[in-house]
Amino acid sequence: MDNYCEDMKKKLIQKKEELGKVVESLLLEATDINVGELSTLDTNHLVDTAMDMLDREQITGKLESIKAMIADIDHALAKLEKKSDKFGLCERCGNVIENERLHAMPWSRYCITCKSNMDKRR
Repeated sequence: MDNYCEDMKKKLIQKKEELGKVVESLLLEATDINVGELSTLDTNHLVDTAMDMLDREQITGKLESIKAMIADIDHALAKLEKKSDKFGLCERCGNVIENERLHAMPWSRYCITCKSNMDKRR
């Protein structure tokens, strides 16, 4: 494996470790939320409970995003390990992914053009 691939591999592993720490923090935050017992007579308590539920939904959304990013990182690492010649190529059009994009997000699967087109269709 050449130096470029080794550098990308290090970046990917470092990012995965960072995401692991974020997950730990989010899980701690989620378990610290105190839902308490519901009381139909205490409006403030109901509002607090609703806010806690929203916090949990936000945490769940963040965890889902992180899960997807970790899957992309694992995919990129597998490409580097098995087919380093496929790393850095857009999985949609086959063109080379822009160097700036790969340095910023080495787990990128698509070039900027394909990713933009895909995002527009959503």
